[in-house]
Amino acid sequence: MGRIDRLVAEGFDLGGLEKTFGFLLLGAWRDASRVFTEHFTGSGMTPLGFSILLLIDRNPGCAPGGLSEIMGITPNNMARLIEDMVKRGAVDRKVSEKDRRIRVLFLTAQGQTLLDDLKARHRAYEDHFNAKIGQVQLDELCRILRNFD
Repeated sequence: MGRIDRLVAEGFDLGGLEKTFGFLLLGAWRDASRVFTEHFTGSGMTPLGFSILLLIDRNPGCAPGGLSEIMGITPNNMARLIEDMVKRGAVDRKVSEKDRRIRVLFLTAQGQTLLDDLKARHRAYEDHFNAKIGQVQLDELCRILRNFD
């Protein structure tokens, strides 16, 4: 039983919030954020940072602008995040062979090692939610959430 169901069972009147999308989504986000912190403590990585490294790994030679669009963040914020990854030694920027005005991104060997560790942590993170609601419901929730961007 989750916190909301427990409170309702104890007689706390949530005024119908327990049936509203935004309230429930916020609760899910808080839980996901807390569990992420538990699994990624000591890595110095945020969910956004992990996502960026994963995307660069899967799309070597991608441009920061493409990452900005995919992640839904401003190019200035992406530049700051990429700079942090470069300083950590995880990402290398190179001049594009197709357009010399563009810098493209690659994982370094150090970045690959870091990402391998982060992927293991992420598997444990996902396993937590699988155990909590089951793989079928987790897959359905992900399918539903892909409608939002």
